Amino acid sequence: MRMKSLAVASILTAILPNLLFAQHLKEELSPARFEHVRINVADKEATAKWYVDNVGLEIIATNDSDVVFVADKDHNFMIELCSIPGLKNTYFDVDLNSYHLAFEGHKTIEAVAEKMLKNGAEQVGDIYRNQVGDFVLNLRDPNGFAAQLIHRVDAFFPKPVKSTIRFEHFAFNTEDQKISALWFVQFMDLTIPWSKDIDVAQNDFRNYRVPYIGDVDNRMSLELYTKDIDCALNNMPHEVVHVAFTTLEPQRLAKRMVHGGGKQVGEARVEANGDVVVDLYDPRGVPIRLIKRKNRIL
Repeated sequence: MRMKSLAVASILTAILPNLLFAQHLKEELSPARFEHVRINVADKEATAKWYVDNVGLEIIATNDSDVVFVADKDHNFMIELCSIPGLKNTYFDVDLNSYHLAFEGHKTIEAVAEKMLKNGAEQVGDIYRNQVGDFVLNLRDPNGFAAQLIHRVDAFFPKPVKSTIRFEHFAFNTEDQKISALWFVQFMDLTIPWSKDIDVAQNDFRNYRVPYIGDVDNRMSLELYTKDIDCALNNMPHEVVHVAFTTLEPQRLAKRMVHGGGKQVGEARVEANGDVVVDLYDPRGVPIRLIKRKNRIL
């Protein structure tokens, strides 16, 4: 069972009125759109090939030799892979509920899972069915990064056209999912297009729903929850992992995010390819990158 975005937002608003801007004070900005999750790995080319061969993604050609982009074939979202020596490049120590990247399989996840497991992935637990009937399987890629495969009985997003699998969400644990969700809505103009019931029997200390955060394109989302485990994403260096959004007004959006309690890291910078980049942390330490692309990648 899922709630409409306005209903969920109204619940959060009622709970946390002290964090809201008065609507007439909010500047209207160009929308922020999900673009990629950054992962530092030991071998970016080998990792990109692994995702192409075993998950069904494709490499997106760019002139940036420092990173490799891999996207689903419908170009909804990407992984940005880099290999910076001396930084964290394996993730076996990170609980999959601390953060993970999820793919939704339109027809089945078994075939994709079988291929991944045959070629270096590790299964975490058994395949299970959640409260709303979705089939879920957790794995780790050869770098230890948690990759979740889901087959939705009622898919959030449109069916893939060029493939049977697509990016669906990037999940992370946060100190308070309600506050985090409202912050993304209020200070980044993102939305809450759906939420899901929690397992009340195992989480009876919570009486609210797990929110997903989307953007205007409705092609990717964040899953937010609050579990009694480490919030391992918090304050992670942007060079190791971050969530990136494209926007036509990164400096103005960054200013609003800082007004809402976020922290900007350094000044806005112009990359060699002409992209404007601003790095920030949300108030809880989640690394976020805003990018104005000179030339669109997706």
